[in-house]
Amino acid sequence: MRMDTALTLINEGLTYHPGWVVCAEDWTHRFEDRLRVTVYLTGARLSERENFPDFTRQADPPGARARFLLTVGDVADAAELVFRLVRIFERNMTHEIREFTRVRDTGWAPLHPHTIDGRARWSDLSGDDPLYDLAFGVA
Repeated sequence: MRMDTALTLINEGLTYHPGWVVCAEDWTHRFEDRLRVTVYLTGARLSERENFPDFTRQADPPGARARFLLTVGDVADAAELVFRLVRIFERNMTHEIREFTRVRDTGWAPLHPHTIDGRARWSDLSGDDPLYDLAFGVA
């Protein structure tokens, strides 16, 4: 898929989950055939332990954000582009779910993606690369 086609589709031609803002930009100055996708979760709650158990504090606007690189040069059509975006969204939501899922009595998040132990436990159980979560915010 051409870069301009992918950018137009992502930025103007798709709708997303309510409360999400998704935008893409050409990232070929760094990597061939890549664009950078930013997912903003507006109204996102803060997952820090001191915000447990009610998670009432929200992230400052424009909300929580995750950035990913996406290869588009080998994408055949709109369906494949959407499929790749959905996979990114799945990773993003899995990451968020692991931050918020805690043991009620202690507030401990055994699979927390920001801790070494949480990433190791997730890797052991899921088979995912233990560095899986370090892709968030790197792009």
